Amino acid sequence: MPNLSISRELLAALQKFPIKTTFSVAELTQAYMAEPGDVHTSKKAARQFVYRNMTRLLKNGTLEQVRNGRRWPSYQLTTAVVSKAASSVPPATTVIPKAIAGERFEKLRERLNLHKVEMLTAMGEAEEYNSICVELPEMRSELQERYNQARDRCSKLLGKVKALESLLAQSPN
Repeated sequence: MPNLSISRELLAALQKFPIKTTFSVAELTQAYMAEPGDVHTSKKAARQFVYRNMTRLLKNGTLEQVRNGRRWPSYQLTTAVVSKAASSVPPATTVIPKAIAGERFEKLRERLNLHKVEMLTAMGEAEEYNSICVELPEMRSELQERYNQARDRCSKLLGKVKALESLLAQSPN
């Protein structure tokens, strides 16, 4: 069984459930969120974090799924869990910044994708105004201002995209 490192807060939450006592993902999430060092701002983020770690513990053999006929599965710790987990817990200072940084960089990626879509829209708009001006030169005076605005928007968005890409290039992920 390879060693796994888990956060101190999750370990403390797991230790609230004695060995061979069954618990659900929701119960473990609630126990985890009650810990003072929990870095997750939403219940959804905490549940996802807990579930990801539970799947790691399942693969490791530290946790086992119990079939109980209920709608959602239950889990229980095996006897090897507490002693192995306690020795492999890294300091909380190394776990928390990585979780926070991961969430921040994910938000930056979402923002980058949004700006890319807006930039493509502005480029398409400018191209369309240009092609209309080529086909119907008499409309050039009416469309020139709109064409210029679309090009300006595209330039500004390109700057935002480049800034976000340079930030994400420095990300540890």
